[in-house]
Amino acid sequence: MTNESQNIKSVNRKMRLLKQFCFAAMVALVVIAVPGCKEKFPFPQAAVDKNYLVVEGFINSGNDSTRIKLSRSVKPDDSVFIKPERAAIVSVEGENGSNYPLFETEAGLYCGAPIALNPAEKYRLAIQTTNGKSYFSEFVDVKTTPPIDSINWIRTPDGVQIYVNTHDPNNDTRYYAWQFTETWEFHSYYSSLWEYIDGTMIYRNNPSSLYTCWQSSSSTSIFIGSSAKLTDDVIYRAPLTFIPNFSWMLSVKYSINVKQRALSKGAFEYLEKMKKNSEQLGSIFDPQPSTSSGNMYCADDPGEIVIGYMYASSIAEQRIFISRLQVPDWQYRLYCEVFTVPNNRDSLDAAFLGGYNLVMDEIRQRGVLLGYTGSTGLCIDCTRRGTNVKPDFWR
Repeated sequence: MTNESQNIKSVNRKMRLLKQFCFAAMVALVVIAVPGCKEKFPFPQAAVDKNYLVVEGFINSGNDSTRIKLSRSVKPDDSVFIKPERAAIVSVEGENGSNYPLFETEAGLYCGAPIALNPAEKYRLAIQTTNGKSYFSEFVDVKTTPPIDSINWIRTPDGVQIYVNTHDPNNDTRYYAWQFTETWEFHSYYSSLWEYIDGTMIYRNNPSSLYTCWQSSSSTSIFIGSSAKLTDDVIYRAPLTFIPNFSWMLSVKYSINVKQRALSKGAFEYLEKMKKNSEQLGSIFDPQPSTSSGNMYCADDPGEIVIGYMYASSIAEQRIFISRLQVPDWQYRLYCEVFTVPNNRDSLDAAFLGGYNLVMDEIRQRGVLLGYTGSTGLCIDCTRRGTNVKPDFWR
């Protein structure tokens, strides 16, 4: 048996193993990447039958848009889903007669320009649906959110815990909510200098475009805190998120942007109930939907339950960065292997056609091209797990 035949058999054997590895890695990524279904809830039968309106969001009195999500419960077969409420007329109304329209930017999502609300006035949300019914929230005060004091983190034996700290020197806030967006930089395990296209090996114009990428994720849980039982209005080390050991989120550099909102007592109690329900039942609704109805009502049918609680607040935000160099003994590693492919068309086709694997570099001996090295696309092309467009805020 010739050396070339032995090489080809060796490559084919490695290829089978690598394809199995690639398939397993892709399945793992799908399992990790697919979020929990937010559109499927174990609704009480009464809520399904009544097709209640669900209102999510708050009136933003800061420099950002107000975003209100409207939906209804429907029941296809044995599953219950949230169906977007389309083509509604939505606005923010002031007690003084002011009106600020919101427009549907995507199915069931209504947004408007930033609103400079008067803190001395009260405001409400007004909704008119296509069935002719009118819905309103109660008029609510405009809360001014104090700034975030700091976002800090500590290294634990199991990973990194991130906290938020804040206080109101006037002791007027007492109730807080937080949302955050995480962004992290990561690198491919190997670089690719060549690409194999239609049987031809071509040198890459910009190999770095596959090496450095970013990924982002936004919080989906409810994060709230209260200082109501304390003498001073201080929130210290309210836990936000935890990064477990070996996570790729800290393989290079990580950033979290936290948005803080002041809540009314009623809004806090409503979100507290929703948080308990989501953690215990996997749903934002408790067994009795009437106890989850907030300060929304139907003007045409006062007995109709509307799910949601509206409040008005400004936003305070802060961003921090954490480098892997700041975190002792972070052991992230992407398990990747390198294989070699002889420089003949059949071997190169078997190795690199179809996109499972990518070329790394040439193998030369005394100026003679013998073949190429390669690895799986997941190990070489970071765009398969993120974007190579650097965020504007990154540093």
